[in-house]
Parts: sequence; C-alpha cells; structure tokens
Amino acid sequence: MSFFVLEYRYADQDARARVRPDHLAYVQSLHEKGTVVLAGPVGDGSGAMMVLRVGSEEEARSVVRDDPYTAAGVGVGHVLRPWNVVVPAQSP
Repeated sequence: MSFFVLEYRYADQDARARVRPDHLAYVQSLHEKGTVVLAGPVGDGSGAMMVLRVGSEEEARSVVRDDPYTAAGVGVGHVLRPWNVVVPAQSP
C-alpha cells in the first residue's frame, strides 16, 4: 500500500454547502474501507486535504474523480503527491 496527500481548493462555497452531505458520505465510506486516513478543510477554509492509503496512483486518482465535490466543480486545483511515510515505520 502507498500513501498520497491530496490537496485542493474550493471554487464555489455555495455549491460546497449544497454538495457537502454527499461529499461527507463519500469520504466516510472511503474511511471505513481504509482508503481515507485523514480528511478535512484547511484552517482558512479555502480548501481541504486528505491522506489516502491506496494500492496505486490510479486508485488515488479515482478517489478524486468519484468525489461529489469534483463532479459539482466545488473541489478544483487538485494536487496529488506520493508520501513516503517514515514514522511510524511501515513493515515491508
């Protein structure tokens, strides 16, 4: 398994409010599966971050693609970065 950090900004706060229940249900379902480790808006409310645990970059990209925020144009400017976690140590 690999970790990725996803960062994005909010383009439309009104649409965010409308789509938020669907987005939260989606993210919660991924958390229950172990795909989303952490998620939430950044301090100034301009966007959000997620830590993903996935098998591949394509799987991480599918998380973005299938997010209701993406479909509604709420989450934009996605930056997906591989993350080499050192602490705690991962077993091989």
